Amino acid sequence: MSDARPLRLACLVSGGGRSVMNLQDRIERGSLPASIVAVLSTRPDVAANARARARGLPVFEIPPSPRETLDDRVDAALRAAGAELVVLAGYLRLFRVGTWKGRCINIHPALLPRHGGKGLWGHHVHEAVLAAGDRESGCTVHWVDEQYDHGQTILQRRCPVLPADTPESLAARVFAEELEALPEAILRIATRAASPAPTAS
Repeated sequence: MSDARPLRLACLVSGGGRSVMNLQDRIERGSLPASIVAVLSTRPDVAANARARARGLPVFEIPPSPRETLDDRVDAALRAAGAELVVLAGYLRLFRVGTWKGRCINIHPALLPRHGGKGLWGHHVHEAVLAAGDRESGCTVHWVDEQYDHGQTILQRRCPVLPADTPESLAARVFAEELEALPEAILRIATRAASPAPTAS
């Protein structure tokens, strides 16, 4: 991994933060050339905040403000942290990509372009996969653009949908693929082996 350039990651979260903990595990093992310079949430009560603090990671909570928009405050926190790559790791808001275009990725628990878009997150995705009768699912890591779950794919990992699957059992199998896909995508970016990032307009 001598050709890999360490990346300063800012992880945006809305839930438990398991994907962030997985990234930190790999960073500490030396298998991912990166550092997490910010874990950012727009709610103070998400479990990811406590988990990140317990691991010594800097947490940015973005409280309501009557003077600035949420997007402006998120952008300011990312700049203050010196982020090089923004990672949407279970972040449920539409991210204003703006100047971060080509420097922001998302992971989605389905094989995009199927089962993506507004309202399709978490168990909603897995319910949609089962309702559609799909025989396989998986996850997609993609560059972020101005639409939900829409940007250029970096990589996908696949897993079978089993006849007896529930949304919960399928979610567990997909998440196992996510644990591999997100670090792999970041490693590709760090080693400049990913598909070229879209350029900012």
